[in-house]
Order: sequence, then structure tokens, then C-alpha cells
Amino acid sequence: MGKTDIRRDAIMQAIKDKGSIALTDIVQQFAVSEATARRDLEILEQEKRCIRTFGGAVLESLKVEVPFFNKMDLYTDEKKEIADKALNYIEDGDIIGLTGGTTTTFIAKKLNQFKNLTVITNAVNIAYELIGTQGLQLILTGGVIRTQTFELSGPLANATLENLSIRKTFMGVDGISLSRGMMIYNELEAETNRRMMKQSMETYLVADHSKFSRSSLFVIGEVQETVGIISDSTITPEMKLAFKEAGAPFL
Repeated sequence: MGKTDIRRDAIMQAIKDKGSIALTDIVQQFAVSEATARRDLEILEQEKRCIRTFGGAVLESLKVEVPFFNKMDLYTDEKKEIADKALNYIEDGDIIGLTGGTTTTFIAKKLNQFKNLTVITNAVNIAYELIGTQGLQLILTGGVIRTQTFELSGPLANATLENLSIRKTFMGVDGISLSRGMMIYNELEAETNRRMMKQSMETYLVADHSKFSRSSLFVIGEVQETVGIISDSTITPEMKLAFKEAGAPFL
């Protein structure tokens, strides 16, 4: 087996581990040019081992969901960067919504610096993270919990949200596409996220760069329904321009 085949097998293993891979990650991890990385993905797609997307590739099967604690160990520096950026859009007295997800969990970890805040969430792990935070009012929706994501969803969660008015929601997703919109793996969670977005005056999409090379099963809504996208600094200028021209700027 030659070096090229070994590298392509390693790329496929990375896709299997994470569910997706970004072109920039291939360039960095395997010390190859962008042209070589694109060629590798082209060959892997021809072999029906993956599906190429805008800026990367996903598994041939779009039903693969990475468990929560595995995702917590992925792109941690990027998620910390996103959390720091998100804080710039939060101020004392705000009523904010946090959907489930690892990126929103990183945001939750930094909310103890505010003196007066109300947080509404459907994620049990985020609620646990925030319990006891001084000056913070915490509202946890009811609903059915999924152990893969620790999110509460379904009619009970939606009924709770219908009676609330949220100033700003920070929404995590599993995949993003200009053509398909914001996507997630579970149908009930998608509906609950739509409800939280509907009850919010402003919604911010928070996602690391890997989510832009990934598709998922259920659509939450179009990216243009948010006030903007908060992501990490590895997003390419070309991608920033494409989303800005579509009405969903990176903040």
C-alpha cells in the first residue's frame, strides 16, 4: 500500500470518528496542499466511501451521530473561541436561550461573569452547569430526554417555550448549508429548536468550521432566519463572502 492510499485511509478514519472532516483539517493534519486534499476527497467519493460537501466531506451515510462526550473533545479551542465571541452579544439583564450542543455548553461555562441573567435551555447538561450560578435565573424546559445529546424535546418542551419570551437565542447545530439550512439529527429536537427560535427576538447560529462541511437529517430553518453566524477564525474568506451575500453574515 502506497503513501497516498495510507493517507486516504487515515482521512476516512477521521471522517468515521467525527462524522465529517473539513478541507482545512486535511491540509493541516496530513501536511498536503489544498489541491491534494480535494483530489483525495474526489477519489474517496468516487469509491463511494464519503460524500463531498462545501469545504469538506461527510460519511456516505448521513445518519451517523457522534455521542455528546466524544464531541466535547473535538475542536475544543475553536469552541472556546466561539464562546468568547458570543459573550460580546450578551449583557446583564438579558434573557437568553441556549439549545443543546457542545458549543452552547462552552458558552454556558462562561456565563458566571454576568451579574443578572436569565437562561432558558432544553439541555439538562447545560442546566447542571449553571445551577447555583449567582445572579442567574435558570429555566429548564420539560420534555423527553435523549441520552445522545442530553436535550429535552417534544410537546412538553415546546409548550414551555410557547409561554416564554426570549431576547437572544444561541443555537447549536449538526450541519449547515446555504441550500439546506441549519440541520440536526433528531426530528423532535429540530422542532423544539424551531420553537425556541420563534420565541426569540434574535437568534445567533454558533458553530465551528467543521459544521459547514456536514449535512444532517432534519432542517431547523434557513440560516437567513438568524441575525448572523458566530464561528471560529479558520473560516475561509470565500465562505464568509458566500454566506454574507446570502444574507447570513459571520459576526
